[in-house]
Amino acid sequence: MKAAKVALLTVIALVLFAALGVYSGVFNFAADDPHWGITKRLIESARERSIASNADEMKVSVNLKDAKLIASGAGEYAEMCTGCHLAPGMKDTETRVGLNPRPPSFAEPGAQRAPAQQFWIIKHGLKMTGMPAWGMTHDDKRIWSMVAFLQALPGLTPDAYRELVEAGAGGHHHHDEMGDEGHGENDDTAEAHEHSGAPPAHEHAPGTPEHEHKTDVGKLSASASAAAATVDRFQSLLAKGDTQGAAGLLDPAVLIYESGEAEKSRAEYASHHLQADAEFLKGARVRTISRTGDAVGDLAWIATDSELTVQGAKPMVVITTETMLLKRAQGSWRIAHIHWSSHKKS
Repeated sequence: MKAAKVALLTVIALVLFAALGVYSGVFNFAADDPHWGITKRLIESARERSIASNADEMKVSVNLKDAKLIASGAGEYAEMCTGCHLAPGMKDTETRVGLNPRPPSFAEPGAQRAPAQQFWIIKHGLKMTGMPAWGMTHDDKRIWSMVAFLQALPGLTPDAYRELVEAGAGGHHHHDEMGDEGHGENDDTAEAHEHSGAPPAHEHAPGTPEHEHKTDVGKLSASASAAAATVDRFQSLLAKGDTQGAAGLLDPAVLIYESGEAEKSRAEYASHHLQADAEFLKGARVRTISRTGDAVGDLAWIATDSELTVQGAKPMVVITTETMLLKRAQGSWRIAHIHWSSHKKS
């Protein structure tokens, strides 16, 4: 009985101590303040046991040596992962430096995991790390492509990595998951966008296989394919309402011409037209008519003509012309300039 009382009092004391710590604010949640040693060990142990337990019986359902799958995963990785996990030849990014715990650099030896564990982490994310659950927006096939690339990543040179990214950029998903035809805008919104030059989302045309690009590929150089994939990713994120993700593909000093006005930074665009453009694309069906572009070194340009069918009280068809200039930094393309113009189809 005496031992039981001592154990009970110990538990009560620990609970009270924890409650005091919570309500006093003594535990610092600032990301730039390292965990206590015991806290770090406890969290890491719990995380590793969770990963191992959940991925233990998972079966690899693809050929991880498939060259096309690896290349597709390289394109996904370049767009989604390099800001935290870097790429061959990349130095620390501003995002990665500010994260606690620091994300692993997968280009370095020793950061590799078993394929099943990588799949589980990418799909479900990790609490208290900043790792998102990509399974909420990506199907299993796309996640396995990233796993295939991660298995091939250690030891890749910067040039080999860049070649893989460019090879995989054309096979991406950037034309899917756009606004449904039933998501219409009201008449006032449609009229407001008639002359706005709102950006096209490059959705596949009705009646064609999903993801098929309605693009004059003969006019788009191979070196520009990765830059074009970034443009498509930007439009796809806008159409899904992910304004934060779309803004992340813009250079901080981006210059945007739209509706006869100029927005001279990412922050200015985010506080003005960004949300309106996203709302507009939710109610539009978009067919890419043609595309041209080229890349020289770390600079690229992509020009796209599209046909937008705007739903609403007065449905209308708009022809848009979009020109984007992009620059590559640390292995990733970012949009540095956008010009949008449009006219109603005659």
